[in-house]
Amino acid sequence: MLFNELELKSLTEAGEFEGWAARYSNVDSQNDRIEPGAFAADDGKEIPILWNHKQDVVAGVGTLQERPEGLYLKGRLLLDTTEGRDVYARLRAGAAKGLSVGFRLLEKAAEGALRLILRGSVAEVSVTTFPANPAALVTAVKAKPGPCESIHRLLAPELYLRR
Repeated sequence: MLFNELELKSLTEAGEFEGWAARYSNVDSQNDRIEPGAFAADDGKEIPILWNHKQDVVAGVGTLQERPEGLYLKGRLLLDTTEGRDVYARLRAGAAKGLSVGFRLLEKAAEGALRLILRGSVAEVSVTTFPANPAALVTAVKAKPGPCESIHRLLAPELYLRR
């Protein structure tokens, strides 16, 4: 299932987000298929979060979680930096919602024209506008409540029950 909508959650820690750094068993635009468990050794690993794989644009930090369907990321943007604020603004606006994993290839195989990623070591995850894997997406961004949000909660509480 592809996530087409980004969920904005109003919680205390602005800049936190989460999503799929890599999804397993589907073919990306580079004709790669990441096999289940390819990044299992990186479960719990802390990594930098970049903008579009630019090593000089460190926007945050994150922790990887190995799951059966892919590699999940829980990230925190550095909102006291220009890079972190810029990426946060892009995520909140929906201008960027893709994720892309930068990794060192440790083991591969081929299946016809497909390159199968059997094992890799993650170096970074990037927020990107156009991810190679269309299922590697940010699923939620946490934001500080706006100045009028508490009033809206009182006037229309049903809008906030699913948050």
